[in-house]
Amino acid sequence: NKPKFSVEAITAIIDADQCKKCGQCAAVCPYGAITWQKKDIARVVSAACTGCGTCAGECRFGTIEMRHYTDHAIYAQIDAILENDPMEKIVTFACNWCSYAGADTAGVARMSYPPNARIIRTMCSGRVNPAFVWYAFKKGAPVVLISGCHYVDCHYIDANRSTVRRVDGLWDGLEKAGLRPDRLLLEWCSAAEGPRWQAIMEEAEKKRQTVTSEEVDNTRA
Repeated sequence: NKPKFSVEAITAIIDADQCKKCGQCAAVCPYGAITWQKKDIARVVSAACTGCGTCAGECRFGTIEMRHYTDHAIYAQIDAILENDPMEKIVTFACNWCSYAGADTAGVARMSYPPNARIIRTMCSGRVNPAFVWYAFKKGAPVVLISGCHYVDCHYIDANRSTVRRVDGLWDGLEKAGLRPDRLLLEWCSAAEGPRWQAIMEEAEKKRQTVTSEEVDNTRA
């Protein structure tokens, strides 16, 4: 009933001119913050949007942009990570509330683990568009890791279920493209699980060491 609401400046923006009116973004929004009717343009109710980015991760047409977590910014981070010695890097997408915080916990506790991961922070693992993963592989990433809240404990209700569905699709796509699906990793970690983050990093590094330059060249091709 309030006339005004104060919200974080990380909400979604839909380009009305580019919207394909498919309604997929509305279907995955955990808060029902996107209104859509058949053959109509989707619209974001900013007061209800929490900025998880699941809608942007779902959109196949690049119609949805997230304030401060834009596609452009994420692609730029991937480019920077893989600019030098890409074979030594693990491109890592970590959700703000759990995985990223779990990495902080491991750091504060001074836990030792391989330093090869380069973290791209997103508000939710649901923000990760499959196009980001394909782009990272084409730029020469030997391994890509997506990590978020535990499956039943998502900060955004159930947004990470979209993450699982997309990663399943990516694994199938990698296999069909003749690439090893296990080069894409999906792991869950809570903010309090520093030791788990340490273990995830160790396993990811072991996987990276199994990837050959020939495999990476084939991915680029």
